[in-house]
Amino acid sequence: MPPRAYGPWEYVAGSLARGLVERGYDVVLFATADADTPARLEAVCPGPLGERDDLPPRPCELMHVAHALKRAEELELELLHNHMNYLPLPFTPLVSVPVLTTLHGAALLEADSRFLYRRFPHLPYVSISYAERQGAPELRYVANVYNGIDLADFTFVERPGSYLLFLGRLSPVKGPDLAIEVSRRTGIPLKLAGPVPPEDREFFETKIRPHVNGRSIEYIGEVGPRERDRLLGGALALLHLVRAPEPFGLVMVEAMATGTPVIGTARGSVPEIVEDGVTGFVVEDLEGAVQAVPRVAELRRADARRRVEEHFTLDHMVEGYIRAYETVLGEP
Repeated sequence: MPPRAYGPWEYVAGSLARGLVERGYDVVLFATADADTPARLEAVCPGPLGERDDLPPRPCELMHVAHALKRAEELELELLHNHMNYLPLPFTPLVSVPVLTTLHGAALLEADSRFLYRRFPHLPYVSISYAERQGAPELRYVANVYNGIDLADFTFVERPGSYLLFLGRLSPVKGPDLAIEVSRRTGIPLKLAGPVPPEDREFFETKIRPHVNGRSIEYIGEVGPRERDRLLGGALALLHLVRAPEPFGLVMVEAMATGTPVIGTARGSVPEIVEDGVTGFVVEDLEGAVQAVPRVAELRRADARRRVEEHFTLDHMVEGYIRAYETVLGEP
């Protein structure tokens, strides 16, 4: 932390730790040994699993969870904030420190995840959108806290760019193939940026790569913070044509922070984040996305930045989590 490339969960957790420290809280961050943080760092894994072929993912994850739970007891922490979804939940009965879990990502909807969440519905949870709760309404939600970003990391660009942008995992659920179709039908170039998960390699090779020509369709690969800021700010619009309910979608907020409007499908959190007709367009399908592209010229990019300032900043997120912590610590 902070992530050098793709890593929205890591960005949120690392930014939250920094924001809490800046407000005077005593924070211990359980992360990899190379993390850059003002919090007290505790680590068992030397580096990010995605960057180290010598580190087996699941054993390292389990070692990390065990270390965090053990040290939380030894350090007499008031609360342990879990950003690893369901993985630590079976071990929570073994410790006296309350564990608050933020539900990141679509894992909430996966059968294996639901199997475990249903066995621990009494634990405190934080949703990152109200739409996310529809996937597991039986859980005990103590707060809804939208993910927030540090606006200093994103440069506002007043003039619209000349290309469409897809930024995220190149997985079928994220709709990069739909973005390609929008580009083809509107005649506006498309830049694709993000990692290709191993399980989606066949999808990439059959549905994405044949269209990449370096001109009208360009694949850039994973990008770090600076390149991400430049790509987002230089775009005409971000295409976020997800096929499944989106729990949050941090990239939408990042795009709007640079002034770039979002064209997203009306699934999950998209209608909560994008103000339809003001900071982008919420559409029902591919045809709606194609029709929305020329309407982007009607929008004021300053309105997109304003929406982030009012709802999705790091300060808003930190304040929301402080209230969530107070709720959990005030319970019997």
